[in-house]
Amino acid sequence: MDREIVDLGALGECTGLERLDLSKNQISKLYKLAGLLNLTHLNLSANLLTSLEGLQALDSLQYLNVAGNLLGSVDCLHFLTGLEKLKFLQIQDKSQGLSNPMCMNRSYLKEVRTMFPKLTSLDGERMAGRGSEVYNMFREIDCALEAASNYSGSEIQQPKQWVPENVWEKTNNFENSSLGDADQQLKDLLSSCSKLVETADKKLEELRSSSKDGS
Repeated sequence: MDREIVDLGALGECTGLERLDLSKNQISKLYKLAGLLNLTHLNLSANLLTSLEGLQALDSLQYLNVAGNLLGSVDCLHFLTGLEKLKFLQIQDKSQGLSNPMCMNRSYLKEVRTMFPKLTSLDGERMAGRGSEVYNMFREIDCALEAASNYSGSEIQQPKQWVPENVWEKTNNFENSSLGDADQQLKDLLSSCSKLVETADKKLEELRSSSKDGS
Protein backbone atom coordinates (compact mmCIF):
# COMPACT_ATOMS: atom_id res chain seq x y z
CA MET A 1 0.00 0.00 0.00
CA ASP A 2 0.96 3.65 -0.48
CA ARG A 3 3.82 2.88 -2.92
CA GLU A 4 2.75 5.18 -5.79
CA ILE A 5 2.19 2.07 -7.90
CA VAL A 6 0.87 2.74 -11.40
CA ASP A 7 1.50 -0.54 -13.25
CA LEU A 8 0.85 -3.95 -11.69
CA GLY A 9 3.61 -5.58 -13.68
CA ALA A 10 3.74 -9.38 -13.31
CA LEU A 11 1.64 -9.45 -10.14
CA GLY A 12 -0.91 -11.67 -11.86
CA GLU A 13 1.65 -14.49 -11.93
CA CYS A 14 1.59 -14.74 -8.13
CA THR A 15 -1.29 -17.20 -8.33
CA GLY A 16 -1.00 -18.33 -4.72
CA LEU A 17 -1.92 -14.93 -3.27
CA GLU A 18 -4.98 -14.93 -1.02
CA ARG A 19 -4.82 -11.39 0.39
CA LEU A 20 -3.64 -8.25 -1.40
CA ASP A 21 -3.54 -4.62 -0.27
CA LEU A 22 -2.99 -2.13 -3.11
CA SER A 23 -4.58 0.86 -1.39
CA LYS A 24 -3.34 4.46 -1.73
CA ASN A 25 -1.64 4.11 -5.11
CA GLN A 26 -2.28 5.38 -8.65
CA ILE A 27 -3.70 2.24 -10.23
CA SER A 28 -6.21 2.70 -13.04
CA LYS A 29 -6.20 -0.73 -14.77
CA LEU A 30 -6.86 -4.12 -13.19
CA TYR A 31 -6.65 -6.64 -16.02
CA LYS A 32 -3.26 -7.91 -14.77
CA LEU A 33 -4.96 -9.27 -11.66
CA ALA A 34 -7.03 -11.76 -13.66
CA GLY A 35 -4.73 -14.68 -12.81
CA LEU A 36 -5.13 -14.40 -9.03
CA LEU A 37 -7.73 -17.15 -8.78
CA ASN A 38 -7.04 -17.85 -5.09
CA LEU A 39 -7.46 -14.24 -3.99
CA THR A 40 -10.09 -13.82 -1.24
CA HIS A 41 -9.37 -10.30 0.08
CA LEU A 42 -8.52 -7.31 -2.13
CA ASN A 43 -8.11 -3.69 -1.02
CA LEU A 44 -8.05 -1.19 -3.90
CA SER A 45 -9.13 1.88 -1.95
CA ALA A 46 -7.75 5.32 -2.79
CA ASN A 47 -6.66 4.69 -6.38
CA LEU A 48 -7.70 6.03 -9.81
CA LEU A 49 -10.10 3.32 -10.96
CA THR A 50 -12.89 4.17 -13.37
CA SER A 51 -13.63 0.51 -14.16
CA LEU A 52 -13.39 -2.83 -12.36
CA GLU A 53 -12.72 -4.80 -15.52
CA GLY A 54 -10.24 -7.56 -14.75
CA LEU A 55 -11.82 -8.65 -11.47
CA GLN A 56 -14.52 -10.80 -13.07
CA ALA A 57 -12.20 -13.85 -13.11
CA LEU A 58 -11.48 -13.76 -9.35
CA ASP A 59 -13.96 -16.48 -8.39
CA SER A 60 -12.58 -16.83 -4.84
CA LEU A 61 -12.98 -13.15 -3.97
CA GLN A 62 -14.94 -12.59 -0.76
CA TYR A 63 -13.92 -9.08 0.34
CA LEU A 64 -13.40 -6.06 -1.93
CA ASN A 65 -12.71 -2.43 -0.98
CA VAL A 66 -12.88 0.11 -3.83
CA ALA A 67 -13.69 3.21 -1.76
CA GLY A 68 -11.95 6.40 -2.84
CA ASN A 69 -11.80 5.81 -6.60
CA LEU A 70 -13.48 7.34 -9.67
CA LEU A 71 -16.34 4.89 -10.21
CA GLY A 72 -19.07 7.01 -11.75
CA SER A 73 -22.12 4.77 -11.57
CA VAL A 74 -23.44 1.45 -10.31
CA ASP A 75 -22.92 0.10 -13.84
CA CYS A 76 -19.19 -0.02 -13.02
CA LEU A 77 -19.95 -2.92 -10.67
CA HIS A 78 -21.34 -5.25 -13.35
CA PHE A 79 -17.95 -6.95 -13.66
CA LEU A 80 -18.48 -8.28 -10.12
CA THR A 81 -21.95 -9.79 -10.53
CA GLY A 82 -20.57 -13.23 -11.40
CA LEU A 83 -18.49 -13.50 -8.22
CA GLU A 84 -20.65 -15.88 -6.18
CA LYS A 85 -18.43 -15.75 -3.08
CA LEU A 86 -18.34 -11.95 -2.77
CA LYS A 87 -19.86 -11.07 0.61
CA PHE A 88 -18.19 -7.82 1.73
CA LEU A 89 -18.13 -4.77 -0.57
CA GLN A 90 -16.86 -1.32 0.40
CA ILE A 91 -17.69 1.50 -2.04
CA GLN A 92 -17.68 4.34 0.48
CA ASP A 93 -15.75 4.62 3.74
CA LYS A 94 -16.92 7.66 5.68
CA SER A 95 -14.48 7.01 8.53
CA GLN A 96 -11.57 7.49 6.09
CA GLY A 97 -13.25 10.18 3.98
CA LEU A 98 -13.21 7.90 0.92
CA SER A 99 -16.03 7.73 -1.61
CA ASN A 100 -16.83 7.38 -5.32
CA PRO A 101 -18.82 9.68 -7.63
CA MET A 102 -21.65 7.12 -7.71
CA CYS A 103 -22.22 7.70 -3.98
CA MET A 104 -23.53 11.22 -4.65
CA ASN A 105 -26.77 9.51 -5.68
CA ARG A 106 -28.36 8.28 -2.43
CA SER A 107 -30.19 5.52 -4.31
CA TYR A 108 -26.91 3.76 -5.09
CA LEU A 109 -27.23 1.66 -1.91
CA LYS A 110 -30.59 0.27 -2.99
CA GLU A 111 -29.29 -0.42 -6.51
CA VAL A 112 -26.20 -2.21 -5.22
CA ARG A 113 -28.26 -4.35 -2.83
CA THR A 114 -30.50 -5.34 -5.73
CA MET A 115 -27.50 -6.15 -7.92
CA PHE A 116 -25.78 -8.21 -5.19
CA PRO A 117 -28.51 -9.93 -3.14
CA LYS A 118 -25.98 -12.25 -1.47
CA LEU A 119 -23.90 -9.47 0.11
CA THR A 120 -23.44 -9.73 3.85
CA SER A 121 -21.91 -6.27 4.28
CA LEU A 122 -22.07 -3.10 2.16
CA ASP A 123 -20.04 -0.01 3.13
CA GLY A 124 -19.51 -1.52 6.57
CA GLU A 125 -23.22 -2.03 7.25
CA ARG A 126 -24.76 -5.43 7.84
CA MET A 127 -26.98 -6.45 4.91
CA ALA A 128 -27.90 -9.98 5.97
CA GLY A 129 -27.90 -12.07 9.11
CA ARG A 130 -28.53 -11.08 12.71
CA GLY A 131 -28.67 -7.32 13.15
CA SER A 132 -29.43 -6.39 9.54
CA GLU A 133 -33.04 -5.46 10.42
CA VAL A 134 -31.80 -2.93 12.95
CA TYR A 135 -29.40 -1.30 10.49
CA ASN A 136 -32.11 -1.00 7.84
CA MET A 137 -34.60 0.43 10.33
CA PHE A 138 -32.24 3.15 11.50
CA ARG A 139 -31.35 4.00 7.89
CA GLU A 140 -35.05 4.53 7.18
CA ILE A 141 -35.37 6.76 10.26
CA ASP A 142 -32.36 8.79 9.11
CA CYS A 143 -33.88 9.29 5.65
CA ALA A 144 -37.27 10.21 7.13
CA LEU A 145 -35.77 12.85 9.41
CA GLU A 146 -33.73 14.31 6.57
CA ALA A 147 -36.82 14.47 4.37
CA ALA A 148 -38.71 16.20 7.18
CA SER A 149 -35.93 18.74 7.56
CA ASN A 150 -36.03 19.54 3.84
CA TYR A 151 -39.81 19.71 3.83
CA SER A 152 -40.23 22.14 6.73
CA GLY A 153 -37.26 24.30 5.90
CA SER A 154 -35.99 23.87 9.46
CA GLU A 155 -32.90 22.01 10.56
CA ILE A 156 -33.34 18.83 12.55
CA GLN A 157 -30.38 17.46 14.46
CA GLN A 158 -29.15 14.32 12.74
CA PRO A 159 -28.99 11.16 14.87
CA LYS A 160 -25.58 10.18 16.12
CA GLN A 161 -24.06 6.85 15.25
CA TRP A 162 -25.74 4.43 17.64
CA VAL A 163 -23.13 1.66 17.64
CA PRO A 164 -19.34 1.55 17.09
CA GLU A 165 -18.31 0.95 13.47
CA ASN A 166 -16.69 -2.39 14.31
CA VAL A 167 -19.61 -3.77 16.32
CA TRP A 168 -20.58 -6.33 13.70
CA GLU A 169 -17.05 -7.67 13.45
CA LYS A 170 -17.78 -9.41 16.74
CA THR A 171 -20.98 -11.05 15.49
CA ASN A 172 -19.48 -14.54 15.20
CA ASN A 173 -18.21 -14.44 18.78
CA PHE A 174 -21.67 -13.39 19.94
CA GLU A 175 -23.41 -16.15 18.01
CA ASN A 176 -21.05 -18.79 19.39
CA SER A 177 -21.31 -17.57 23.00
CA SER A 178 -23.27 -19.28 25.75
CA LEU A 179 -25.82 -16.47 26.14
CA GLY A 180 -29.06 -18.36 25.79
CA ASP A 181 -31.18 -15.21 25.78
CA ALA A 182 -29.40 -13.53 22.85
CA ASP A 183 -32.35 -13.96 20.50
CA GLN A 184 -34.77 -12.48 23.01
CA GLN A 185 -32.50 -9.47 23.52
CA LEU A 186 -32.50 -8.84 19.78
CA LYS A 187 -36.29 -9.09 19.63
CA ASP A 188 -36.58 -6.57 22.47
CA LEU A 189 -34.23 -4.22 20.60
CA LEU A 190 -36.27 -4.53 17.40
CA SER A 191 -39.43 -3.78 19.38
CA SER A 192 -37.85 -0.61 20.78
CA CYS A 193 -36.76 0.43 17.30
CA SER A 194 -40.30 -0.06 15.99
CA LYS A 195 -41.55 2.36 18.62
CA LEU A 196 -38.88 4.82 17.53
CA VAL A 197 -40.15 4.58 13.95
CA GLU A 198 -43.66 5.39 15.15
CA THR A 199 -42.32 8.42 17.01
CA ALA A 200 -40.50 9.58 13.87
CA ASP A 201 -43.71 9.24 11.83
CA LYS A 202 -45.61 11.34 14.35
CA LYS A 203 -42.88 13.98 14.19
CA LEU A 204 -43.20 14.09 10.40
CA GLU A 205 -46.95 14.62 10.66
CA GLU A 206 -46.44 17.44 13.18
CA LEU A 207 -43.93 19.14 10.87
CA ARG A 208 -46.28 18.86 7.90
CA SER A 209 -49.19 20.28 9.92
CA SER A 210 -47.02 23.11 11.22
CA SER A 211 -45.86 23.95 7.70
CA LYS A 212 -49.43 24.04 6.37
CA ASP A 213 -50.59 26.27 9.25
CA GLY A 214 -47.74 28.70 8.62
CA SER A 215 -48.34 28.93 4.86
